[in-house]
Amino acid sequence: MTTAGVLAVLTACGSESPDAGGTTETSNSGIFTVSASEDSTAGSAGTEADTSGSTTTGIEPPDNCGEVDFELVAVPPNVVLVLDKSGSMVSDNDADSDGEFDGFWDHDADPMTPVISRWNSLYNVVDFVVTNFDAQINFGGVLFPSADATSQYSASACVVEDVPEIPVGPANGVAILAGIPDALDVDIRGATPATAGIQTALDHLETLDPTVPQFLILVTDGAANCSADHPAPPDLLEIYDSNLPTLVGTAFSDRDVPTFVVGIDIVDEEVGAGNDGIPQANTFVELNAVAEAGGRAKAGSEKFFNTVNEIELMEALGEIAGQVVSCVIPLDPAPDNPDFVEVEIGGVAIDKVDDCATQDGWVYVNPGGPYDALELCGSACDAYVEAGLVDATYGCPPAG
Repeated sequence: MTTAGVLAVLTACGSESPDAGGTTETSNSGIFTVSASEDSTAGSAGTEADTSGSTTTGIEPPDNCGEVDFELVAVPPNVVLVLDKSGSMVSDNDADSDGEFDGFWDHDADPMTPVISRWNSLYNVVDFVVTNFDAQINFGGVLFPSADATSQYSASACVVEDVPEIPVGPANGVAILAGIPDALDVDIRGATPATAGIQTALDHLETLDPTVPQFLILVTDGAANCSADHPAPPDLLEIYDSNLPTLVGTAFSDRDVPTFVVGIDIVDEEVGAGNDGIPQANTFVELNAVAEAGGRAKAGSEKFFNTVNEIELMEALGEIAGQVVSCVIPLDPAPDNPDFVEVEIGGVAIDKVDDCATQDGWVYVNPGGPYDALELCGSACDAYVEAGLVDATYGCPPAG
């Protein structure tokens, strides 16, 4: 994806092909070109045009159709990355008693190369996603815990900011990368207050335009703790925070805010034996429940995106970003003859279909009018995500 929006070539009834006597006007919705010479049947050289795709009243329409070029921008969704910044993401590169390197992993699926921290991989993947989808998604970022969290066995390990480190905004990729710890930063501390991170993200989304689609992407390497129901250690850190799936489920059911869940090297076994700061839980089972509550669970027994190296983490975040990119394309102006609109992506004609949920093609968002937006469905949406461009033609009814 290399474009900020959608370039559409719209052919509308009501203007002739450009010639030396043509005039060009610019409107808020794009570039509207009307050509008319002083001796043309279309009117005088002073003819004005509006953005409806036809000449103003009092002017006889020509016998042919001219071209009107618009840059139509799909509405970018608002997406908050809720990122695990707990100490386990960068713990010491020394094998522990069971021979494992906590916080470090085989990032490239090659046992012959040095391991790197999980945070290093997460930073690299966030860099890839926000760079490649910067024009199509309004990103924001929340860290849990915040930069003020400590590694002490206390509530100071659970600190989360009340507002996002990076508020949601357009073209926010640079801000996202500047607002999170650097890839090589090993001074990352704290527990896993995922519920508080989700709450901060939801509170922020509630301040934004509710008509713009909203999503959360939760990325974590462990089970949530720091429950508000258990404000003091040891329970604060040793008991799994069951409020997490409840909050995610309420956001989806009551506010239509889905949550995608991405796990970093999650094993299907119970961990946490007390007094180690790790909640006693089977993180795999718990994240499955969070993913199901969030409304974007995967098919099969693994409901969340579980990744065991940076390659898989990259694939997961890329797939999710592709899913949230809007495939609803505003049409401004709306076509005067909606039955004669044709759509292409990459030079391939896209069929108009009846049911976007089950068919590949495109439909009008408001099939009974006004015809001010179309939605790309199935493989057509996938093609748009890859190409970043859609061409549409406003055709004219047959003469007579």
